[in-house]
Amino acid sequence: MNTIYILLISFLLIMTLSNVGLAAEGNKRPPIDKMRPENLKKATFGMGCFWGPDVLFGGVKGVWTTRVGYAGGDKENPTYHNLGGHTETIQIEYDPEKISYKELLEIFFENHNPYVKPYSNQYKSIVFYHNQNQKEIYESYVKKLKENKTLYTQLKKYENFYYAEFYHQKYRLQAFSKLMNEVEKYYSKDMDFINSTLTARLNYFVGTREGLDLLEREKELYGLDDETITWLKTFIRE
Repeated sequence: MNTIYILLISFLLIMTLSNVGLAAEGNKRPPIDKMRPENLKKATFGMGCFWGPDVLFGGVKGVWTTRVGYAGGDKENPTYHNLGGHTETIQIEYDPEKISYKELLEIFFENHNPYVKPYSNQYKSIVFYHNQNQKEIYESYVKKLKENKTLYTQLKKYENFYYAEFYHQKYRLQAFSKLMNEVEKYYSKDMDFINSTLTARLNYFVGTREGLDLLEREKELYGLDDETITWLKTFIRE
């Protein structure tokens, strides 16, 4: 009986410590990632090489996460060197109370040339709509864009999104070891890094060298040391 009792206590102790460890791991995130709203919506676009859009949308007010990947083809689990008809794609999660889908379309069309016929599926202009509302907003928005020119942007129902290889995610940020060393204190898993608001913001700052106002507004939420924040301020050209 004593042996069973000791084993039971040991089991409960192990479970308690495990739960504490999980809780600690869950808390090991910067404040901005803990503030993410629950009502986020998704938008998925193809607009050429996905590194640029990953940078661009990372600094947009109302956008909380960015990720790059492949969509629109038939191949399951495509890779960069074996796309199988897929297109390089940016997928974002946004707060519809802060930015509308129409406003996202404006950013989409203003930051690539939809009037040039793409030379491959990999880099074509395409909007993947997630629901009927997004489809209708798109169709209404492009009416004027089609009046005098041939618009090569395609519209397709969203089906699957496959994450691109890790080295493509937050590509500009990954070139800065100073920032990566800071970020690594929060993210031990690739997916946590990819889907972080902090990494989206940092990728925007280093990719554009813009956003000083955004940095000033949010810097207390990043969980970065003062030296890193000072370095970012000097790196940004504004």
